Amino acid sequence: MTQPLKPLPLEVDEDFRTRCDAVFRQWSSGNLPYKTAMDSLLQLELEGAKGSQVANQGYAENTIGLLYGYRADFDRSIRHFARARDLFERANKPDRVLGCMLNIGESYRQKGDFIRARQFFRTAFDQAIFFGDHAVAAISAANEGDLLLSQDQIDSARERFTKALEIITGSEVAERRRWQVIAQVKQGMVKVYVQQHDVASAWSCALESLEVARQADVPFLLGGAYRTMGEVLTALGNTPDNAPREQPNNPDPAATNETLGDPDMYFQLSIDQYRKISAEGEIARTIFLQGKSLLARGQKVTASRKFQQATLMFTKLGMKDDATKAAQAQMNSIED
Repeated sequence: MTQPLKPLPLEVDEDFRTRCDAVFRQWSSGNLPYKTAMDSLLQLELEGAKGSQVANQGYAENTIGLLYGYRADFDRSIRHFARARDLFERANKPDRVLGCMLNIGESYRQKGDFIRARQFFRTAFDQAIFFGDHAVAAISAANEGDLLLSQDQIDSARERFTKALEIITGSEVAERRRWQVIAQVKQGMVKVYVQQHDVASAWSCALESLEVARQADVPFLLGGAYRTMGEVLTALGNTPDNAPREQPNNPDPAATNETLGDPDMYFQLSIDQYRKISAEGEIARTIFLQGKSLLARGQKVTASRKFQQATLMFTKLGMKDDATKAAQAQMNSIED
């Protein structure tokens, strides 16, 4: 009996993809206002829908989801990623379906729904290995590593970061994907090493993360790299001679002695980068981690204010797990 033929995959039109990517690239580099970028992408999505071009429409939906995700509007990002996944399934594009599943998982992780997030990461990883999509496999492993860190499963997190680095360095992938994974893994390993009291390795990883982020010149990666520098300098308790020297745009006089190289300088540099793309969730996380740093350095009053600010931001954004942690940190800082 003859097997029914599968429909040929529908490709995203090169011109359409280029236009979507141009909008996202200009926005992610801080050169295009959020509203302008969103309006442009919504118009592109409508164009794809009117032309019954399901692959084009799916590409626009996925890009819209990314913008909402960076803005910490995770319910909307999940809806758009799910629409993109369904459209790519209709277009018979399993590689793009995998990317959408990965993005859905990351939105759930950011929301604090770790059970759902891990299910999506594991499914995306297994399917990516099956289809030979090394970039998605590496990002899935790295994202799961971040999730496990949030649950204080340090050894398991290290295993996933190691797997992500192994895949991305042993495969032919786009340079931007390689930078993304390496920077993310190095930042995650800083936390692993700090937990294991190996501050020398933590410092080395932090420097590597910053070097890669500078090569990529992407605000999101730079924001994470600077924040990681603030964390590891807090653990070190001093500023090594090889610390990069930079000056934030808006130094926080309430939280710093304005010494080049101190933790607060790097936390402010991180916030400067995240503000370029209005990444509200990451700004809140940076403020929370700065609060932890200030508390470790004995500045309880300022730390408490940071925790309160972070709690309000997390609550507004619907980031329940982070809001709970920030509120508890504020309570502990008051009691100590």
